[in-house]
Amino acid sequence: MEPLNTGVGRRTSVLGDSATTPVSSLPGNGFNAPPSPWIDQSSRVPQTPRVGATPQLGRHHRKSSTGSAFPPSPTSRWSSWFGGGKAGDGRKDRDGHLPTFGKRASAAPARPFYSEGAGRRGTASPLILARNIALRPFYLLGRRGPLLPIIGFVTFILLYLTYSTSPSSQSVKLRVQGAVGPYIPQRAADAIRWRGAGLKQAPLGADNLLGGAGGVGQQQVAKKAAPLKPEELPPVGIDSRIKLEEGKPHPIPGLMAQAKQKWEDLKNSQSRTFAQAVKEYKRRNGRNPPKGFDRWYAFAKAHKVLLIDEFDLIDKDLLMYRAFKPSVFRKRIGVMQEVVDTTWTIRVENGKVLREGPLAHHDRARGVEFLMSRFAHFLPDMTIVYNGHDGARIAVAAEERIRLEELAKKGEYDDDEEPPFWPKERGPFPHWGYPIFCPPGSPARELGFEGYGYHASLDATGYEMPAHPEGSIGSLVGDFKGYMDVCYAPHYRHTHATTSWVFEHHPTRVMPLFTPGVQTTFGDVHALIVEQLELESQHDPAWEDRPFTSLHWRGQTSGPLWESKTPWRTSQRSRLHLLSHQEDGFRNITITDENDVMRSVEVPNYRLNPLFLDTGMVGPPVQCVKEDGTCDKMFEVFQGYDKRVSFDRASLYKFVLDVDGNSWSGRFRRLMLSNAAVVKATVFPEFWTDWAIPWLHFIPMQVDYADMWDILAFYRGGINGEGAHDDLAKEIAVAGKEWVKQCYRWADLEAYQFRLLLEYGRLFNDETEPGSNDFTGDTSVEPRWNGPVKLQ
Repeated sequence: MEPLNTGVGRRTSVLGDSATTPVSSLPGNGFNAPPSPWIDQSSRVPQTPRVGATPQLGRHHRKSSTGSAFPPSPTSRWSSWFGGGKAGDGRKDRDGHLPTFGKRASAAPARPFYSEGAGRRGTASPLILARNIALRPFYLLGRRGPLLPIIGFVTFILLYLTYSTSPSSQSVKLRVQGAVGPYIPQRAADAIRWRGAGLKQAPLGADNLLGGAGGVGQQQVAKKAAPLKPEELPPVGIDSRIKLEEGKPHPIPGLMAQAKQKWEDLKNSQSRTFAQAVKEYKRRNGRNPPKGFDRWYAFAKAHKVLLIDEFDLIDKDLLMYRAFKPSVFRKRIGVMQEVVDTTWTIRVENGKVLREGPLAHHDRARGVEFLMSRFAHFLPDMTIVYNGHDGARIAVAAEERIRLEELAKKGEYDDDEEPPFWPKERGPFPHWGYPIFCPPGSPARELGFEGYGYHASLDATGYEMPAHPEGSIGSLVGDFKGYMDVCYAPHYRHTHATTSWVFEHHPTRVMPLFTPGVQTTFGDVHALIVEQLELESQHDPAWEDRPFTSLHWRGQTSGPLWESKTPWRTSQRSRLHLLSHQEDGFRNITITDENDVMRSVEVPNYRLNPLFLDTGMVGPPVQCVKEDGTCDKMFEVFQGYDKRVSFDRASLYKFVLDVDGNSWSGRFRRLMLSNAAVVKATVFPEFWTDWAIPWLHFIPMQVDYADMWDILAFYRGGINGEGAHDDLAKEIAVAGKEWVKQCYRWADLEAYQFRLLLEYGRLFNDETEPGSNDFTGDTSVEPRWNGPVKLQ
């Protein structure tokens, strides 16, 4: 009879009849095992041939290696190429069959791993061949034990976890761009062809990027055209922006040349002697330096402080507080400790630093104590109250600030000597809410400002963009310090949490609270917080070794309190995430030709954003109200969150972005220490603001991101790299890193804190006689620092 066939692809069985001798009793067989349950029993299939007998070939026969009775399969030649048959394995036991043991190995045809001969010939053979090709790798892996399959599975899982998290299709694009970018860095998005694959992609520079008329674009190298002279640059408007106009030379080379000259002039103008430093102090501030100024100068000189005269922010912070007598100043500090929550106190007593208050155990408090440790014995007694929150809390009406500063400049004191110290000028004002913190005559006080609203609309999507200045195709930051004053640049007010809905409260008591992040309209004193200074990337590739030219940023959902009654979609981090993940619509970007002449072109967002931006927030969300559904709504609006990125991964980008969170950004120094060009968008002046030159040490960017794409189009080039100015971007990266090593050292923070507390101590302590808290010593002798010098 024919061998039992169980169907195509299933193993068949040839069984002995009831007279077959048990395997264990065969001569020479040492395998002593119980007989098979099929042996010594009547076969279910009658007329089964004895073991070793030549089977009768039927229409459904199977391949065997026992003899010529089984003709070769028509696919055996192909199978051998993939490891099957004797051609793929020289060992006698491995002709593509499972191993056999005992009598059954010699008595029956070897059982194949799969049956090639099953089924009809002809039309079935290609299918069988395809199956063999598909299954053969898994069979070969299986024969080598479970190790290789396990390794392969684990590798797949790790790769999947590396490039997955968000359901956002845009983040998927960015991940794939990051995966292939090092190999085809300028063509990643075009090679991927996410959408519009059937559209004719015209080169950048064509009139219509989606297939209109236009010349053939060519890859352009960085331009060497002469930059505009300072007098040829576009004028800086009252909002601190300069216009980009079609058909005119791009202003960035001129801004960079101007910044270089400013930096050289600033360094050359610094005092070289102690007498010069005292004279310069009197010229700028109109009074004598504080007592102890000679010791501060000795400390600064010994530690090679580069910009020894640039401490104007201290005078700006403390000017209105000079209108209070020392006794009133101390009273206000006492009231502040009672009415302001979430604070900690630094008290200097007989040259020792003491930490007090609810947050005295906090790392920030310990950091400030350590910052003062090397000069505390030169300080007068004082009490300093630090804000435990990141943002400012002393809101001073503009009229009150002007009144107090005028008194201070005249050398007079305010007559309000008793608590609760509410400002005299509290209203009524022409406007209420945000405008009352801006001086008269500023754009925020002009009629029609109510069109901006007291807060952003709850219906805002976050995609809204302010209009370009009239007659322009875009704009850039021309005055970095001026741009941070929202009173003169109210157009971006609703694109930042600090300048939007938080201004609805009334003016507060005027008290010298030390706060890390102080916006220009507040009255807090800028405080140095020493954190994230040690987070330096261990992997810092050179500029040329960084393959990614997109702008990189990752951050948490800090900034506002994310709740249903606040317009959180318009906050700075929310908008950055939304705009960078936008796929629909078009955006105009400003590009340059071989002569650096500007023109505006329209590019679809799905092509532009994956190449220009790798920016997004990471989860899980923080500072959101779960009870009102805001946390879930955020996940829906943002389509999930982007994956966190390691420092080493981030070091592969040429351009890194630094934006505000709850307040000032603590990562600025770390970013500046890298070989990347730092792009900075902020509304918070800091202690270093007078020390760094925008367009030389970093790239200033508008808070509403209106110029984000234009900046990148200039430095990295268009979507195909046209018009790139890579050499100019590298200059900023190199200059920024060198600036940090010169002006943002630990010694520079110590010098700022030392001088700030000398000025603060003069306001805190009574004079024993007029001028007793001033420095009036000999300026002809250069002071010397006798303590240890630490330059690192």
